[in-house]
Amino acid sequence: MIGEVKVKFDLLKAGHCTHPECMAMRGGRRQAVEFPALVGLIEHPSLGCMLYDTGYSRHFMEATRSFPECLYRMATPPVLPPEEELLVQLEQRNIRADEIGTILISHFHGDHVAGLRDFPNAAFVATKEEYREMIGKGRLARLRSAFLRDLLPGDFDDRVRYVEDMVRIDPGLPGFPEGYDLFDDGSLVGVPLPGHVRSQLGVRLVDHLGQRVFLIGDACWKIEGLAGRRMPSRLAGLLFADSRSYAETFGKLADLHVRDAGLKIIPSHCRTTWERDGNSKHVRHG
Repeated sequence: MIGEVKVKFDLLKAGHCTHPECMAMRGGRRQAVEFPALVGLIEHPSLGCMLYDTGYSRHFMEATRSFPECLYRMATPPVLPPEEELLVQLEQRNIRADEIGTILISHFHGDHVAGLRDFPNAAFVATKEEYREMIGKGRLARLRSAFLRDLLPGDFDDRVRYVEDMVRIDPGLPGFPEGYDLFDDGSLVGVPLPGHVRSQLGVRLVDHLGQRVFLIGDACWKIEGLAGRRMPSRLAGLLFADSRSYAETFGKLADLHVRDAGLKIIPSHCRTTWERDGNSKHVRHG
């Protein structure tokens, strides 16, 4: 059943931040490099347009103006050129904000959910475990977890569906036996990727050209890291929800990267992936 329903897939870039490469990958450069905020644009044959994350938006800049939230912006300085605003890119593809019917949330860090408020008709798909942990934290604990409550729409609770309540399914990925059938048709399979946060949502799909794609959020920051089994620095690991779980997830992804050359693994902040697969010229007319 998995892959029988194919979707159109495009990779967009909604801004970027800068950070020393060695933090994201051991042995990397000490100077700051760009980490794009990648967004998956998915067009389902019957369910219409949806997104995997939203990247940065003007809402992120507004939410980090005051102390202590401004520390988030200082730690990973964001850049969002006007042409990279997600709404602008969707308009160029003749997709209105109110046409986005679903947003799949990998996790609740600000650079992944900053645009949620721009999509008034979207339902949200997220992990219950991660959301409840984030929403239960105090202000400073939320900041340490890169969670900005102001980025969530006021009616978020009324619009969200949790993957834990969905039908379990084998995602067909060696090392990852557990998945969730997000739309009851096998088109999009949610895959738990714990470690970076308590419960991160990866998504496995097959695009309209038959390419198998695995969106992995922040389970890895650079595809070169998987290829060389070069994890983030130990200092970066101090910010993870569970460093041991992260290492286990990373190791399974590295194994998968070697074993399955036909699978396109897409980390959410990998510049190499963006330069290889992003900025498609596909435009939907209608």
